[in-house]
Amino acid sequence: MIKNGIVHFVDLQELEGLNRRFARFYNRWSRLETVFDRLSFLPMGGERKARTEILRRLELNNGRVLEVSIGSGGNLPYLFESPNVGDVYGVDISVTQLTNCRKLVTSRQWPVDLFLGKAEELPFKSDSFDSVFHIGGINFFSDKKKAIDEMIRVARPGTRMLIADESEQVARNVARFLRLPRSSQGNVVDTSVPVHLVPETMKEIHVDGIWKMHGQYHGYCLEFRKPG
Repeated sequence: MIKNGIVHFVDLQELEGLNRRFARFYNRWSRLETVFDRLSFLPMGGERKARTEILRRLELNNGRVLEVSIGSGGNLPYLFESPNVGDVYGVDISVTQLTNCRKLVTSRQWPVDLFLGKAEELPFKSDSFDSVFHIGGINFFSDKKKAIDEMIRVARPGTRMLIADESEQVARNVARFLRLPRSSQGNVVDTSVPVHLVPETMKEIHVDGIWKMHGQYHGYCLEFRKPG
């Protein structure tokens, strides 16, 4: 179903676990989330510096780009500063976030297609994208392993992929603030860098610290390449 320029592949009632909880959260507090992002990036040199620190790592060759968890489109203004960006596809579980993103895309006339769907079940054929990335959110996915496997599946052979999110300490603080349920081990959620979930068959696997503030990194960027 296509509604207001957004292709729907999932309904809120179909979501489970953390996916359902965060879809509801972003549907209700989308505008506050945008303000929160900008404020949280201020100590790191501002939103532009924080976002481009990751986006500059992408290998853009005028091909098809997929952003998983595109949200309201906060990365798009900086992504489209590159002359090598082709068509962009964005997936998110929040229809409110995607609606806001749609308004931005329409006003700027950017070549972006938006999809309401789960990272764990990407609505695309295998080997479809030349660049695949995700920024902020995988810490709270219902199934991180499945989401990573899906990103790999839809990427073309040779594609370099990026996954970035808050550090473990920052993620734990967010989880406590949102009162997320604890696991059987007593942890709120598993906030470790998911490098152990990347298949060993991937190439050039490495993790860098990002968003440095007061001598400490407040985020990570996990990179790897699909063999091809």
